[in-house]
Amino acid sequence: MATLLVRDLVAGYGELDILQGVSIDVNAGEIVTIIGPNGAGKSTLLKSIFGLVRIKRGTVTFMGEDVTGERPDRLVMRGMCFVPQNRNVFPRLTVEENLEMGAFAARADVRDRIAAVYDLFPPLKEKRRQPAGVLSGGQQQMVAIGRALMMHPKLLLLDEPTAGLSPAFQRMILEKVVEVNATGVPILMIEQNAKAALAISHRAYVLTMGRNRLEGRAADLLLDPEVGQLFLGG
Repeated sequence: MATLLVRDLVAGYGELDILQGVSIDVNAGEIVTIIGPNGAGKSTLLKSIFGLVRIKRGTVTFMGEDVTGERPDRLVMRGMCFVPQNRNVFPRLTVEENLEMGAFAARADVRDRIAAVYDLFPPLKEKRRQPAGVLSGGQQQMVAIGRALMMHPKLLLLDEPTAGLSPAFQRMILEKVVEVNATGVPILMIEQNAKAALAISHRAYVLTMGRNRLEGRAADLLLDPEVGQLFLGG
């Protein structure tokens, strides 16, 4: 059974349809990356899946159940977590308080969950008593991802996790994406660094103008001349 099935999704803002019938799958254990030019509808797709943009037509099925148009809080309770492009931290709360906020619905094992996040992101343990707002962009992204992991997600949605980060932090964040996936968490990701994202992904989709253009194994798309010319700088 696929973790996520999106079929013929039409969605947008007001009368403007950004998505024009997009379909994607995410299977158990996969990292799936969505690439495409600015304005292709990549972020709108993630927001539609997570209930932040109104879906006009099409369906979203998560863990075998229809969740089309479901509220974000209910999706979180089902096991779907979303890390948007902005850092999405509570700047005045400490790192540890931010992580605790991520476990708002957890009834037990909160300390164990925090310890697991610190194991994944050791710099956060050192800064656990500092306000999240004073951290670097890369460290704030660690907090945002760590907070999502506090719910033990069955699917993690990442919207450009390395945007605005230094090259060193970009590499580190993508390495951590692989580590999270290795624990069994499927990941659907948008990433500006298409070449690096495809290198760590199992499969990928190319969107243009709100429609599916290409899809396949990430390794194959890395070698596709059209993808290389349009999105990989070569």
